[in-house]
Amino acid sequence: MCSIITKNRQERGKRRTIVIVAEGAHDRQLNKITSSKIKDILTNRLDLDTRCTVLGHTQRGGAACAYDRSLSTLQGVEAVRAVLDMTPDSPSPVITIRENKLLRTPLMDAVKATKEVADLIHERKFEEAMQLRDSEFKEYHFAYKNTATPDHPKLILPENKRMRIAIIHVGAPAGGMNQATRAAVAYCQTRGHTALAVHNGFPGLCRHHADSPLSSVRQVSWEEQDTWVNEGGSDIGTNRSLPSEDFETTAMCFEKFKFDGLFVVGGFEAFTAVSQLRQARDKYPAFKIPMVVLPATISNNVPGTEYSLGSDTCLNTLIEFCDAIRQSASSSRRRVFVVETQGGKSGYIATSAGLAVGASAVYIPEEGIDIKMLARDIDFLRNNFAHDKGANRAGKIILRNETASSTYTTQVIADMIKEEAKGRFESRAAVPGHFQQGGKPSPMDRIRALRMAIRCMQHIEGFSGKSAEEIAADELSATVIGVKGSQVLFSPMGGANGLEATETDWARRRPKHEFWLELQDTVNILAGRTSFGEGKSSWSCYENC
Repeated sequence: MCSIITKNRQERGKRRTIVIVAEGAHDRQLNKITSSKIKDILTNRLDLDTRCTVLGHTQRGGAACAYDRSLSTLQGVEAVRAVLDMTPDSPSPVITIRENKLLRTPLMDAVKATKEVADLIHERKFEEAMQLRDSEFKEYHFAYKNTATPDHPKLILPENKRMRIAIIHVGAPAGGMNQATRAAVAYCQTRGHTALAVHNGFPGLCRHHADSPLSSVRQVSWEEQDTWVNEGGSDIGTNRSLPSEDFETTAMCFEKFKFDGLFVVGGFEAFTAVSQLRQARDKYPAFKIPMVVLPATISNNVPGTEYSLGSDTCLNTLIEFCDAIRQSASSSRRRVFVVETQGGKSGYIATSAGLAVGASAVYIPEEGIDIKMLARDIDFLRNNFAHDKGANRAGKIILRNETASSTYTTQVIADMIKEEAKGRFESRAAVPGHFQQGGKPSPMDRIRALRMAIRCMQHIEGFSGKSAEEIAADELSATVIGVKGSQVLFSPMGGANGLEATETDWARRRPKHEFWLELQDTVNILAGRTSFGEGKSSWSCYENC
């Protein structure tokens, strides 16, 4: 610890040093490590002005974040289903989650595994104890150890194995882009690779390809990337333009800067860009290098993954907005807010936010909007307001994806509800717009960016030493990293089973099979819409309220 801190501060000019101590931390002799002990070491041995802060119960937080709200809701639903499915011989389950999938684990097995970890630690078998931890935790631990400092003599690769890896952002900005870039750069420096940041996407690469001070491709220093740890957006700049706009200049730039690998962070445009580069390999040999897409978009609409960087940050920002809106709706007792969400032609954000904020209805492009649906939901609202007699202070929120309908806009729906309410309740439209892109990335986006980026670098590293023809012949030389169910894996873009043909709806810019659609039923069940029959009228109870 002391050697790392000294090197970072004296040789690299790093002024900020943060040491985090877990409350149960101990050394390999099982002697307790306290924050005050660390403070004394830094003060006496390194002569640093050190302060000690104990976070204590502030770590329990305040309002629940989007992930906690959605997870607890889905675990509650799964727990009820588990109870309904149980027989007298069924073991008692505990509802767990692995990556993006809810699972039922026998309670006694979970208790046994927990005790086994504690016993191994007590016996000082730390490596064996680590093996019993889940894969996500182990990868986070590995990622931290390999990015905390660039000086790992055992990890530096020989000269003939080192690569020049280009990092480029494509599409709209999303939380986690900077963190992914920082992790990629740190890993490259740890292994001896050269990390090259391409500024302002493919147009930036092509515009300043000549030797000049304006060159948009440059090597990132350790000090520069360290400041990206908590920054939102894209510090190296992002752009929606695709390489097909100028294949020739793009290929010339690849050759000029001697790219050995390409790491693309972005949304559907990033997916499209790598698809175009892969298909152009026959004409432009410079593209015969390993290319990996790390999905980063608030829309979460990239084929090959169930989680995109930025989506969690967007949800946190959106529920913060909806909570403030609900407060207004609750205070007036009889008000409905129709909130327009972003997400393109994918309803993921609207549905997930609806689950987190308890929306009364969610309109998404996958289902569309028609007059019967609106009439049924207006009847549903009438019924709700008729029976609560002004006592319910929960407020009413309706979420509408921005492309759910070209006719029934957010304002039109709000006006229709207001008109049909006949003065008994009112409605308002609210459009958070680009506020949904968020500011500082959420913890989930930060740590997954770190983990995924390092996995991408390791994947590219696996092609080191291979010829251009060998790389082009490998289906996984152009790939997307993603969370699928309980696994993190790479999916090839081309080939017989590639994403381009089997999982991509190019016209709607989303996957053909969207994993989250079943959540729409859960939103409707929790809102009570499914128990309110289609075509059922509540005018009689409404008029008598």
